[in-house]
Amino acid sequence: MPLLEPDPGALRPDVRPEDASSDRVTDAGAGGTPEPLRSDLLALLGPEKVLTHISDLVRYASDASPYRFLPRVVVLPGTTAEVASVLAYAREHGRQVVFRAAGTSLNGQAQGEDILVDVRRHWVGVEVLDEGRRARIAPGTTILRANTTLARHGRVLGPDPASAIACTV
Repeated sequence: MPLLEPDPGALRPDVRPEDASSDRVTDAGAGGTPEPLRSDLLALLGPEKVLTHISDLVRYASDASPYRFLPRVVVLPGTTAEVASVLAYAREHGRQVVFRAAGTSLNGQAQGEDILVDVRRHWVGVEVLDEGRRARIAPGTTILRANTTLARHGRVLGPDPASAIACTV
């Protein structure tokens, strides 16, 4: 292709119309969270802590990795009792649970195809113990926040990823 006579079509992949949307949501999944999962978790946690619309599920289908896994439902528990109730529900109904905080994973472990538990929103904070020798850090706390708090005690949480401002414990 000559530099001054570009052909944009030559840069496009050879895609047939039937292959163009191979990662689209299936017709079965387009309705969002299926029943009875939807109503069970809404009754368990309330509508403000359960995401069931397909637009929400698609938003959680990707993390920083190249993988895409569409969850059936996303829950936003605010207490350990709510986490315990979700885990009990999953065990009782043979469902899988994946926990997600920042979603900065490069390996896909912040995604799941069943119940996805978002612990970033309600789970932040650092409790420094034993003059900095130990710390209790909530899973939604960024590495940067944890290290800023621990620095006052001459401590740091390793490793030191480039994404410390976004990635969580």
